[in-house]
Parts: sequence; structure tokens; C-alpha cells
Amino acid sequence: MSTLLTGLGLGRLLHRAAHAPATRRRWIIRIGAGATVLIALGGAAYALPVPFLDRLVADQVVDRVSAQVSCAQVTVGGDRLLAQALSGTLSEVRLTVPDATLSGVRHASFTATLHDVSQPADDQTHVGAMNAAITIGFANMPTVEGTTAPTYRRADDGGLMVDTVVPAEASENVKAKLFLKMRIAGDSAEAVPQQLEIFGRKVAAAKASSLTGGVRKQDLPELPAGVTYRSITPRADGLHVALAGVATQALNTLPTQVGDQTVTYSAADGLLGISTAIKVEPIIDVPLTIRAEPRLDGDSLTLFPRLVHILGKDRETDDFLSKIVLSQIDEKDLTRKLPALPSGVRYQAVEVDPQGVHVTVGGTTIQSFSVLKQPEGGQPTTFGAEGGFLTASTKGSTQDTKIQLYAQPKITGNTLDISPQEIEMFGTRFPAARVLSQVKSAPTTYPLQELPTNLTYQSVEVTPTGLLIKLEGRDVTLAKGALGGGAC
Repeated sequence: MSTLLTGLGLGRLLHRAAHAPATRRRWIIRIGAGATVLIALGGAAYALPVPFLDRLVADQVVDRVSAQVSCAQVTVGGDRLLAQALSGTLSEVRLTVPDATLSGVRHASFTATLHDVSQPADDQTHVGAMNAAITIGFANMPTVEGTTAPTYRRADDGGLMVDTVVPAEASENVKAKLFLKMRIAGDSAEAVPQQLEIFGRKVAAAKASSLTGGVRKQDLPELPAGVTYRSITPRADGLHVALAGVATQALNTLPTQVGDQTVTYSAADGLLGISTAIKVEPIIDVPLTIRAEPRLDGDSLTLFPRLVHILGKDRETDDFLSKIVLSQIDEKDLTRKLPALPSGVRYQAVEVDPQGVHVTVGGTTIQSFSVLKQPEGGQPTTFGAEGGFLTASTKGSTQDTKIQLYAQPKITGNTLDISPQEIEMFGTRFPAARVLSQVKSAPTTYPLQELPTNLTYQSVEVTPTGLLIKLEGRDVTLAKGALGGGAC
């Protein structure tokens, strides 16, 4: 191994002895003789350790290997180093580069154990076999410029867990469906979030409150006194709103004019009494009371005369005097249009007593989902119904979302792949493929530096502090600077 001999200075020593002046030649001859003895001792070094020479050889080897590998800390292993040097092959060399830039990652470390190491040329090192490892700390993992740096750690199952944030703009294709339970609260309809369906799974709304929000409230049309909303049920054709009750109009609030007559009201035996005075020849202003039965006809209330109280007596409607009285009343004045009701709701019955006219109202109206308000500042929402719940479907998001990635890192060729198998959000894990089909993700594969022939990346492990990438090789020729990466 001529380069190692040159490194030890023996070649220079012999060269100077051959060309020294005569006055110095005897001194050099003595040194040369000593060197000859030293070389002769090399034969014994194959069998016997020579500690002083081993240390000298080790120091020289460390210097020369350090020149081949940037920033390396070098340790020569094995014993009888002089014998190894004379044979031209070192049995073991251990390298450590504690802080280097490897594959674009700063502050990575590199360790290697090389066996059967020789130097066929000044700029080459041949290795019979080697094992090496690159360690990348979690704090030094690569990040995407302009984004929140993710946090890496070792998962309980030995895999890699990454805490990161998905920006709103990366979620523009995310489809979500919120399931809400509807209820009546006075004159308002409330929708209470129950579940969120996202990425093919349902999540309790409480876990995804940042997306689902709180109770949604919408005012309903005002109803007459005594009539109330009873329930609201979402169905495929819309919102089914049930209402019922009895609307009462006090007698003293009824119209005081019937035709051209001024009237007052009373009630007895289920009949409404309409009192007035009419002119009956030759009598002027005869007081009378028409007792009428209220009836419903659709949304109209009609009073049907049953008796006429005149001249101190109740008379049937076919009585002579009753006919005279009723002939002076226009039948249309006894019919009143009631307020319009929503489709599906109707006036069901009417009664009268001294407290007033009581009209029973009931039914279920169906309202289109379009009556529901769109969320303020949110994504456009499509409302529907499913399983008795109101559904609110959206696409995209207006806010950033925290997620956790779970990956089993692997190496394929010269690429480190930390693509996740599962993604957790809102306390629920989803298959990563479903999430990533809708979410634009940051890069999860990273190119590793090219390796010399016969040296390959073998595996990657997740340690408590980072990633450990293992390399192996046999019959490897290393060019100067091939190990240790770029900057250090």
C-alpha cells in the first residue's frame, strides 16, 4: 500500500538517504539502517503487536481517511495496525459525521463502520463491506416554505406521527354533511348539530365543533294567540311543520257594523246573539236579537240564523216576523273571511261562548328547504333530510384545520416516503386515501442523495428523537467526499 507508506514517511526517508552529501551520509546510513530494522520488524508485526508503531499508524490513517471524508471523526479498529498497513488493507474503520447537510436536511448525522478498507488511488477508497446510518432529528425535518411547520414524534405503535395544519385553501374540495336535529322553541325553529359526515365517516358534532358550530335558530311566522307550533320534522320533500290550537276572538272585538246596522254581541247555548234595532212598519226601531250558529266553510266563517228574538219572544226563522227581520239582512254580511293559513293547515271547528268565538286550527304544512337561512360567512349550503335529521351539505372550508398524520416510513430506491396511512381529525382516524382525495397535502416523499454502486438504502426506523436511515453495501468504491454529504 504505497500511499500508506508514503503517509508514514518511510519513502521520503529512504530517498533522502540515497542522495545526501558525504558528510551526512554516515548519519543517514545509521538512520537508514534503523529504518531497515524497522521494516524488518514489520514482519514480526504480523504475529506480535507493536503498540508504539500501532499508535503511529493509527494517527497516520486517521489523517488520511479524514482527508477523504468531509468533517468526519475517524476511529481505526482492530489490532496489529502496522501489519494491516503493510498489507494495504485495514480491517475496520469507523466514521462519524455529527453535523452535516445530507439530502438537503441540515444538522443530520452520519455514522459508518467500514471493513476491509484499502486505497487503490489517492481519490478512491475501496470497502469490502460497510454498514452506515443517517440520523435526522425531528426538529430538522424538511418543511414547506410559507406553511406552519409540522411537529414530528414517535407514535405508540412505533410509527411516525405528524401534527400539522391544513390551510383552508387546501380544503376547497372537502365535502362535509352535517346532521342536525330540529326542534321547536316558542316561535322559533332550532337545529342542533348531532353528527358530521366527512371522508366517509360520521363524527360526533361535539368533537368537530370548530366546523359544526352551535345551535342554529330561525324565527317562524307569527301565529294567532292560542295557536302554537308543535313540531318540525325534516323529510325528503321539505320541512314538515305541525301547528295546532284554538284562536279566540272576544265578543267585544267583533265588528260593530253588519251591513248598515250597528250591532252588539252576546252568547248563550252555543249561539251568537247579534243585537240591533230595525224598522218594522208602523213601528220604528224595534229591538231584536238574531241568534246565529257559527259554521266553517273552508277559510270562511258564516253565521246561520236559528232564532230571532223580537217583541219579547224567540221565534223560529220561518216565523212571519223573523222573515221580515231577516229579509232586511244581506246574507253576505253574515260571512267573514278568516286569515289565510299555510298549505296543509286548516280551520277545523268553531264554537262560541260568552268569552268569544273560538276557532280550532290544526295541521301540518310543508316548507321548502329554501326557507332556511344560509350560514353567514360560510360556504354555500345545500339542505336536505336523512333519517329524520336535517342535513346541511357543504364543499370547502373557510378555516384552517388541525390534523394528525400516522405513517410507517419506508424507503423505495433513493426516496424516503412518509406518506400517511391514517389521518386523525376531530378525535377520529380516517383512511388517509379518503382524506387526501379531497385535501391538497404537503409533500410526503423526499429524494435521498445518490449512493455509490453497491451501496444501498436498506430501511428507516422511527426513534424517540427522529428518523434512522440504514445503509448497507459490499465491494463499494468511494470517491473522495462521497460520504459525509455536502456542507458540514
